[in-house]
Amino acid sequence: MRRHQRLLNYTTFTLTLSYEIIGPILPVYIYSALGASESEVGILVSLAAVASALSRIPASMLAVRRNALRILILGITLNTVALLGYAISTTSWMLGVFRVLQGVTFALNYTLTLSLASLIMAPEEARRSVANYTAYVALGLWTGPAIGVALSYLMDLRMLMASAALISLIAVFLGAAFAKTRPPLWEESYYSKITPSLIRDVLREPLLLPTLLYLLYSITIGGVFAYGPLKASIELGIPDHLILAIFTGYYLITYITRTILSRYVGRINVVRFLEISMASCAIGALIAGLAPNTPLFIIGLYLVAMAHGLTFPLTAAITAHVVRPNLRILGNSIYLTSWDIGNLFGPIIIALLLNAIPLSMAFVSLCIYPVMAAVLASRLVRILST
Repeated sequence: MRRHQRLLNYTTFTLTLSYEIIGPILPVYIYSALGASESEVGILVSLAAVASALSRIPASMLAVRRNALRILILGITLNTVALLGYAISTTSWMLGVFRVLQGVTFALNYTLTLSLASLIMAPEEARRSVANYTAYVALGLWTGPAIGVALSYLMDLRMLMASAALISLIAVFLGAAFAKTRPPLWEESYYSKITPSLIRDVLREPLLLPTLLYLLYSITIGGVFAYGPLKASIELGIPDHLILAIFTGYYLITYITRTILSRYVGRINVVRFLEISMASCAIGALIAGLAPNTPLFIIGLYLVAMAHGLTFPLTAAITAHVVRPNLRILGNSIYLTSWDIGNLFGPIIIALLLNAIPLSMAFVSLCIYPVMAAVLASRLVRILST
């Protein structure tokens, strides 16, 4: 792995760690330290997802207009400010302002880092570079919550928020070091001024299908993360500490899957593996939803985790293949917006279904979306052959 690639991956890991280290604890912090009601907690936590969905494409346009490397450093810096804001907030709605800011930085930072993962490498190496990048994201997703919970026993929650800001500050320095490497394939031609023709060009790229597949998958993931812990607690009586351990294992499987994939991604049939991923996601949601006991629930959830490990790197690699370099940032912003929308609509769909059917059956309905994605995946063969 080249130095500039390592620095980008280390930046991505540290940034992800700063987001995820407060993930399991943030609702508790808002409720207990800032005195928010239960309904306010839900609204405040969701503000980041809403801000991310609304700002991802405009933020990418800013990056295309300006120097993308400087915008990345700005985005990580603003994430540090947001996390520090969490620590100094005195009211729940003061935190809400910083929550919106972090949602914007989430959209900007991950759009840029994913785009750079493919742009700094030769085209024939882009698929492996993207797979390596997603493995470092998964490593942050796995270690972040575990470290956060461990630190919560050693310090109060405000100090934990400040610790996340410190980790994000490390990401700022790593990002600055990456920017100074000036990767050999870096060219100003990758970026051009926003013009009506540029926007029309990116919409004409064969981007719709991988974006649609990722959206269908994201609806399932959004529902699993919103209602999986509830299913485990209410229907199966699993204690909170074990639920946390189960989901830590989920991210460990995601990380292992992506690490293995990064070694073989250049030799596999991407479409076939994407179909396998969607099948794993659908079967996992079905088993977890119908599970009458803890072992079956874990089996179902971990089948979804395998899909989580495969789907992002595979669809991201397809996007990098079908979108030209000078349109890559805009293309990735559209592609990743499907993740934001899916994670918003997944829980909403389940919440609406709960008015008519039990939680277990509403959870089972999540298997429909990856089945649809698996059916559509075969159409990717024609796109990838062009």
